Amino acid sequence: MIVGCGANVDSSRIGQRVMIDFGIYVGPGSDIPNHDYIGSGRPGGFAEYVAVPAENAHYVETSLSDIELATFCCAYITGEQMLRRARVSEGERVLVTGASGGVGSGVVQLCRARGAIPYALVGAGKEAAVISIGAEATITRGEGDLSGAMAKLTNNEPIDVVVDTVSGPLLPDRIEILKPQGRYVTCGAMGGPMVEIGMRRIYLKNLELHGATQGTRKDFEAVLNYVLSGNIKPLVAKIFALEDLG
Repeated sequence: MIVGCGANVDSSRIGQRVMIDFGIYVGPGSDIPNHDYIGSGRPGGFAEYVAVPAENAHYVETSLSDIELATFCCAYITGEQMLRRARVSEGERVLVTGASGGVGSGVVQLCRARGAIPYALVGAGKEAAVISIGAEATITRGEGDLSGAMAKLTNNEPIDVVVDTVSGPLLPDRIEILKPQGRYVTCGAMGGPMVEIGMRRIYLKNLELHGATQGTRKDFEAVLNYVLSGNIKPLVAKIFALEDLG
């Protein structure tokens, strides 16, 4: 909630409930990537009160709690940037790795919100949780051949996009399941930053490879619209007191 305004901000905004776009942008425009964010390049992540640019404070009217609203900004905006860069559209089949994590679970929901069909690659024991948020089906990491498992799940229908939050040594398998002219997009390397891939598969299949991190004002606004329309849901695993952070 806004409790005070600077001299050049309309004081009628005091009392508004807002959701903060935490991006620090390099310039004007809705599609300029942020280069850092509040709580990292600018203090305020662990503060009870924080000063932010007025344009970053977006009015919201929702029954969601403050804690629930706080779940969306980082993971879902990164997810929206990935899906937009890869041009994921209605009816397309998408493999999401790390689908039980923050970005991965956001991507599953964001796929459904735009009418795409997400398949989830997850660790053992997390299958039901990912199905419950919208995954069409799951593959348990480390169990069997990925290409064969995907073919079985999709009845040999092609995978249009791989959204990879993990990277690591299994990257060639994820490249292999893509259809010709398919798209691959990644935002992380928790599985290992150094990988070997067969470049012939990339150029012979005319594949697109994209990197994405954080997002833009446009991505934030898209996520906010999904939040307010109820098309995506907050996922709160655990709550910590502010004094326990640091």
